[in-house]
Amino acid sequence: MTERDQKADGRRIISKTGVPLNELVLERVAGGWGEMEDFSISRETLLSQAEIAASSGRTKLAENFRRAAELIAVPDDVILRAYEALRPFRSTRTELAELARQLKLEFYAPECARWVEEAAEVYEWRGLLKPGQENDT
Repeated sequence: MTERDQKADGRRIISKTGVPLNELVLERVAGGWGEMEDFSISRETLLSQAEIAASSGRTKLAENFRRAAELIAVPDDVILRAYEALRPFRSTRTELAELARQLKLEFYAPECARWVEEAAEVYEWRGLLKPGQENDT
């Protein structure tokens, strides 16, 4: 892949650790090079993709890319806990509010927090909160 090919909207495509896309090749990996972080997408690349999607009128896709960019800094165990918490009947309104607070304040992920808050409202309206628990916020 050429330098020109790896540019998107004037920006280089890089991994989370700053490795350019053209350096992520099978021969290097087969030789023992690299860690998993080297193959993770960077926040900057996701934000670039969000800009491209938004400029193409794909606003929902752009929102998804922005939330994904926020999640780069969130540890995997927190993401897995959030995934479990957002399954129907797994969380109370209070537990979802705490998850949103954690995303916003501890991990600086305000769009993800807003999304969890919206999910809590919908879950309450549709009766999908954990049964037998008080769900007042």
